[in-house]
Amino acid sequence: MIEAKGVTFKYDSVTALNDVSLRIERGLKYALLGANGAGKTTFLLHLNGILRPLSGKILLDGVEIIYERKALSNLRRRVGVVFQDPEVQLFSATVAEDVSFGPMNLGLSPEEVKKRVDDSLNACGIYELKERPTHFLSHGQKKLAAIAGVIAMEPQVLVLDEPIAGLDHVHREQVIDIFSRLNGSGVTLIMSTHDIDLAYEWADRVIVMKDGAVAGIGTPIEIFSDEQLLKSSFLYKPIVLEIYERLIRRGVLKEDGIVPRFRDELLRCLE
Repeated sequence: MIEAKGVTFKYDSVTALNDVSLRIERGLKYALLGANGAGKTTFLLHLNGILRPLSGKILLDGVEIIYERKALSNLRRRVGVVFQDPEVQLFSATVAEDVSFGPMNLGLSPEEVKKRVDDSLNACGIYELKERPTHFLSHGQKKLAAIAGVIAMEPQVLVLDEPIAGLDHVHREQVIDIFSRLNGSGVTLIMSTHDIDLAYEWADRVIVMKDGAVAGIGTPIEIFSDEQLLKSSFLYKPIVLEIYERLIRRGVLKEDGIVPRFRDELLRCLE
């Protein structure tokens, strides 16, 4: 669905992306991993035209992105971005006003705008906050309101920059559930995260970046079984996989070709 071909980008003299080429397939969940400064956020901001490559190109459904106002507006209807800091996205007086901003700019009827706002707030579990001033929200509530504002646009692709950073357990699980339901309805998800365990159990594909380049891409088991890749990219094994491999080495479990990705799967192996 989305393809990067030889994308290079610099901040002044600092190279942030170095000849990045990869394909994002429709309907899958991607986790984007890498140390701070690896180029994750810079890459994500290229996917809906916020940043423009110094060289190379981004294609959506095989068509190269055009950096003109009308073309970018159409692109951002299809590719939504949720930023790490929700304060960047919340600027209206109330939650409802903020979530309605995008649909209103699409030129939708008042009835359709109201429906999208209500549906998005319900999907995020914050309908009761509809008339709450945005500056009175907690960090977790602000994150949910920012997500609601993006999904009200009904994007085909959702780009997520550290969406669970700073969230407590309840809001973390709530946000992950929202993303899983969106993916179930056909939305492609690309999530930058430092949460290795989440990436391992949640993603269909994992992309590892290092020094502005793609160091590896594959299924979670492929990526986290590559010891050299993990070491060179300053990553570690997910706890479920590490425990499973240690139990195999000690003879507690026998390999049967099915590697657990979830806590419950590991417990079933022990049973």
